[in-house]
Amino acid sequence: MREFAPLALAAALLCCSPLALAAPCDGSSDPCTIDLGRASASFASGAASYFAEAVVVNGSDMSLGANPQLLSATQITHGATSDSFVVNPQLYAYVGGSGIQGLHEASATLQFTGLSFTADPGYQITSVQAIVKGSFSLVGNAYGGIGVPGAVQWTVAPNFTSTWSVDPASADVVLGFTAAASYLEGEEGTAASYGAASASIDSLEFVVNVAPVPEPHPAALLALGGALLLLLKGRRRGI
Repeated sequence: MREFAPLALAAALLCCSPLALAAPCDGSSDPCTIDLGRASASFASGAASYFAEAVVVNGSDMSLGANPQLLSATQITHGATSDSFVVNPQLYAYVGGSGIQGLHEASATLQFTGLSFTADPGYQITSVQAIVKGSFSLVGNAYGGIGVPGAVQWTVAPNFTSTWSVDPASADVVLGFTAAASYLEGEEGTAASYGAASASIDSLEFVVNVAPVPEPHPAALLALGGALLLLLKGRRRGI
């Protein structure tokens, strides 16, 4: 019976498992994967994993919109130690400002569900961050708020950004905003109360930070091979 060389046997045991192939994101609701370079983003429900909507809550003095962009149109970028993808939901609302009597209110939601990240062979994921950028402004008798998981940081008003960490295995995200303003007509057509509000979510980016998987040290491989060789010899003596 031929004995395996220690290094050959160790290399065979350290061999990578075969890759699972996934369908590209074509706009259907089937599970799909986007290749980011050194990592992949997987969607359990395909395009149905992504949802963007702006709705009227009350009144009529407003304009709003949302772009339910297909995942196949995402922008992929690469950094020295990261890969990322960006969606531009074009989610916005402008409320009040036209002098229409009453309270006017809008809300918006952006959501990802069934999203996860995996590293390609030879790499490991060190962290995943979500970054949202948008704008928010209130004038006069207006109110509202931004709902994001991370702390809001103002760049140049009314623009903001928010960054937070997500679980690579379950990177679900729900965020949005509300915007409301009222107009109350006073005597002789003057404005007793006036307000205007605007808000938008301009982009949502997922940044996957990666690092090469450390290669086994030659001494460790030799030690592993030697241990396996001794184990095989011991079994032969026991036969």
